[in-house]
Amino acid sequence: MRARTVQVDALVIGGGVVGCAVLRELSRFQATVALLERQPDICDVTSKANSAIVHTGFDAPPGSVEAGLLARARDLWPGVIEELRIPYLQTGAVMVAAGRQEMEAIRQEIVPKAERNGVTLSELTADEIMENLPAVTPEVVGGVLVEGEGVIDPFWTTRAYAENAVRNGAQVYLEHGVTGISVHADGVTVETAPGTIFQARIVVNAAGLWSDEVARLAGDNSFRITPRKGQFIITEDDLGIGQIVLPVPSKISKGILVTPIVFGGTMLGPTAEEVTDKTDLSTTAEGLRRIRQGVAKLVPDAAGASTIRQFAGLRAVSSTGDYIVGPSPTGRRLITVAGIRSTGLSVSPALGRHVAELVRDELNLAARGDFDPTLPELLAEAREDEGDVICLCRAITRGEILEALRSPLPPATLDGLKRRTGAMLGDCQGNICMPRLIELLRRELGRDPLTLPKNVRGSSPVVSPVRAPASSGRER
Repeated sequence: MRARTVQVDALVIGGGVVGCAVLRELSRFQATVALLERQPDICDVTSKANSAIVHTGFDAPPGSVEAGLLARARDLWPGVIEELRIPYLQTGAVMVAAGRQEMEAIRQEIVPKAERNGVTLSELTADEIMENLPAVTPEVVGGVLVEGEGVIDPFWTTRAYAENAVRNGAQVYLEHGVTGISVHADGVTVETAPGTIFQARIVVNAAGLWSDEVARLAGDNSFRITPRKGQFIITEDDLGIGQIVLPVPSKISKGILVTPIVFGGTMLGPTAEEVTDKTDLSTTAEGLRRIRQGVAKLVPDAAGASTIRQFAGLRAVSSTGDYIVGPSPTGRRLITVAGIRSTGLSVSPALGRHVAELVRDELNLAARGDFDPTLPELLAEAREDEGDVICLCRAITRGEILEALRSPLPPATLDGLKRRTGAMLGDCQGNICMPRLIELLRRELGRDPLTLPKNVRGSSPVVSPVRAPASSGRER
């Protein structure tokens, strides 16, 4: 049978926050644009498991590609948050010095670096920190306030980028892993696992952890990506922390921190572990012990906090030590966007804009006059009978669930529904609401509960339908 062929002007590989941001920016132009994601849903790898912080870039390497894009992102975020209605809290971050040596490191290293990056830090005394954050360790001798830092919903952000792009004509192809790439002078041919062949005038490789493997399919061996694992703990204990609390960073990590979550609770972590397996999302007793040990130095009460969930995420670390953004050595029609470590969420508006500008200039694209940068207000058209609460822990209503199921990019998995709505993120972790959610997915999208995956294919939590017991013929 002849393979199906799809022709587009611009094709993005990778449905994480960076790839979806690029897709949205490309949909501003008079061009056909599409995105390939090998998972059953977008936001299903690195973008779903991170600290959910919008960093100012105060500690980025001065002069790096990363630092430059973070500076541009600071100007873009207010508009993006408003247009896409992204839940965001500008909490500010306090870096805590637990000793004189750490305070000197802040003054001699952190503050000068921040100034070179265009970020102003305000020095705080121990008394000033304790007044606003009484739960912080009494060992504190001082610190600095990073006023521009905040917490955001990374799930909403990624989904909003993609959904806005789809509303503006972009296409998203899920479960379309890339199996082959051929770069030509005037375009790129991309083969995918389902057998669909894409003919694109230009391709953006934003495949995150697998960007080096995608590049090698095109004959580009100029870089490699190694995973760095971070484990996290989520607690809903009231720790009295309304700001991000940061340690003095190390050379390889921002350190283990304590941060409020925009939709409730507190996050502890992450660790920074060099691993080799790009699918290793395991949590370990040792990793969780290190988290509690680390947060004890910042917020002592956090060390004994109860947990409702622990998870791990992987950051993509490049062999170059910086972002890799630009045309591939194999040809100008393949653009590489790789090595976007822990600041991918923070830099996404600027990186999406920058890459789209590279595509625009290469293809000589014109801007659309009808691009709509906004998303409609949630529940604007909800009916009265949709107000009953489905997720008791998070007070998520039936209307909110239906809003997600009826969106231009509906969830294909239970975890996708969780990321879009917040259902199953509370204390019970879905034990109470999951049956009703599965039923709504069946009714609205026609999904068979026996094959509906929790995340990857074959991960359905439903073993078999419940059947009424056979009648014995006797009344009871």
